[in-house]
Amino acid sequence: MAVAELCLFLLGTESPSVGKYLEPIIKVIKASGLKYHVCLMGTVVEGSVDEILELVKRCHETILNTGVKRVVINLKIDDRVDKPLTIEGKMGV
Repeated sequence: MAVAELCLFLLGTESPSVGKYLEPIIKVIKASGLKYHVCLMGTVVEGSVDEILELVKRCHETILNTGVKRVVINLKIDDRVDKPLTIEGKMGV
């Protein structure tokens, strides 16, 4: 299991406020079935690397369908084989 942090930076919106554009992304993340935690500056997800990359692809497609002209995606993946990784373990919860 891997833990990843996903951050989407939206450019080319009509306003500096981007909440309305991110609502569909949260729906995509919820629908993925992956364990997730929305943080102040991004979202942490837990799953296989393939599941995480597929989720990022769906988020990318979804955000462009909202009318955003440009998106920059920052993705960090932590994948270990020597011990299990969890969101709780990474966040110290």
